[in-house]
Amino acid sequence: MFINPESFPFSQSILFVLAVIVGGSGMLFGPLVGALLIVLVPELLSDFAEYRLLIFSVLLLLVLWVAPNGLLGALARRWIKPTRLLPPTQINQQRIAAHLRSRGPSSGLRVTDIGIRFGGVQAAQHVSLHAPAGSITSIIGPNGAGKTTVLNMISGFYVPDSGQIELQQPLAGLPAWKSARAGIARTYQTTLLFGEMSVMDNLLVAMQKGRLGLPFSLSTGEQRSLALDLLALVGYRGEVNIAAEDLPHVDRRLVEIARALATAPAVLLLDEPAAGLSRRDTDHLALLLRKLADFGLTVILVEHDMELVMSVSAHLLVLDAGKPIASGPPAEIRRNPQVIAAYLGGTDYQATPREQAWDGSRDARLFVKDLVIDYGASAVVDKVNLLVNPGELVAILGANGAGKSSILQCLAGLHRASGGSILLDNENIEQANASTIAAKGLALVPEGRQVFPYLSVRDNLLLGGYSRREAFDADAEIEAILKRFPRLRDRIDNPAGLLSGGEQQMVAVGRGLMAKPKVLLLDEPSLGLSPAMIGELYDALAALRDEGVTILLVDQMANLALQVADRAYVLETGTIVKAASAAALRDDKELAAAYLGEGAVA
Repeated sequence: MFINPESFPFSQSILFVLAVIVGGSGMLFGPLVGALLIVLVPELLSDFAEYRLLIFSVLLLLVLWVAPNGLLGALARRWIKPTRLLPPTQINQQRIAAHLRSRGPSSGLRVTDIGIRFGGVQAAQHVSLHAPAGSITSIIGPNGAGKTTVLNMISGFYVPDSGQIELQQPLAGLPAWKSARAGIARTYQTTLLFGEMSVMDNLLVAMQKGRLGLPFSLSTGEQRSLALDLLALVGYRGEVNIAAEDLPHVDRRLVEIARALATAPAVLLLDEPAAGLSRRDTDHLALLLRKLADFGLTVILVEHDMELVMSVSAHLLVLDAGKPIASGPPAEIRRNPQVIAAYLGGTDYQATPREQAWDGSRDARLFVKDLVIDYGASAVVDKVNLLVNPGELVAILGANGAGKSSILQCLAGLHRASGGSILLDNENIEQANASTIAAKGLALVPEGRQVFPYLSVRDNLLLGGYSRREAFDADAEIEAILKRFPRLRDRIDNPAGLLSGGEQQMVAVGRGLMAKPKVLLLDEPSLGLSPAMIGELYDALAALRDEGVTILLVDQMANLALQVADRAYVLETGTIVKAASAAALRDDKELAAAYLGEGAVA
């Protein structure tokens, strides 16, 4: 029989998708039920054949509205109630030990001189480490240092351009699934559980490594008992038959670690496992990591919580701009001048100081009281108080994960505060949406620049002015931006995506200024920029400060931010631990402790 493309028109593809959605994409027999409906409905409505697609469209809308999981999914949720099952209170230590040691003795992971380039950017180079079995090795560094890139090379997501990765055998260049079979397991910055599957099934899937996943494959009772023990080991206390997507943040973290352990790894890579956890949950995580090391696992930790890192690590590797700058035990790393400079911003840049100290109006332009922010778990920002006066440049300092960007996103309306109040010119805005807040005068220049890459520089700048309620001379204001950032003049009609990182940052700042904001919020403007470009950008910020623009600045590079700021707040794990003038903080020898933990002295 001859088959040609006309046998499968576009409308046929729509019907295939419709069958899956109507029946239920998460159910084994869902597509079959959907296909039966799609075959039977036209037969029942044969007199209305010309309206077939219209009927199917209405059917699809009804299903998405009434039963978003499909007809079979809706019936299953209505009539099939999962058995309530909790992890045991007593763990079978012998079974856990046998599982985690099933690969036999290991000499640990050895990484030698690996590096990788993305286009013109050298993301990592000359990275070497030896992570012995039965110990915890941490990789730390400021934002953009290349920590996750190194984990991606070790786990096989990226192929290194150079160097060797060894775990009983060479791993460099192997795909991720082969690295996983060799004994590498990992978690992610943002949890990547199978949301529609149950907690139990997430672990059972991990135990099927190397086996063909047939529709009717059944897990054994031994596997289910082991899964329950692993969940109890990591501290998960909830039901195991509920969908993973319904879990709170902290439980997602724990289940993802348990799933990684279900593969019986020799090496466990953890990418910011404490992100968003409370201090109590983080302390429990520290106990878990020590237990895993005691079972003989090689644990490699990437984390910004320095209290956790320094308390559990036997050895640390410090990266900055993709290069190793220090390696050693925690006590040595805390005192290393290169490490302190990397975190605080060891830069030769000298900003143009104010001719005289700021002495403007004390009638607060922006006032934040008892601000609380959470992401469905514990508070990531807890009862923070901020004051920004008209014409001031105020900096928020602190290590990655301290909550700095969360504060700016909340102020801009991108995340709703859980508690507290935000006043802009004595008007409460904490319940307003982002567009309303922008119109009232708060403009956010986001981390990572976020320009529209296919629009021209001119169009990117024009977008910044759309929140203004009054008419304005767009050409004149764009000309003012070009005078402030001369580099952009010759690139005004070029797509913004073709500009360098520093030039894109200038576009982002210019776009914010086009809104004529009452307060300009700057989130990590120096991230990923060359020293020369940082100097040029911060000269522009100093000029804006001197012109009376009110600025709230977040930058991990503390020494850099303190060059241009009038005052600063130091944030540590969501709480302000210090507030002082920029001049006082520049001379504060204990500022490094907010970045590297107690014992670090600049």
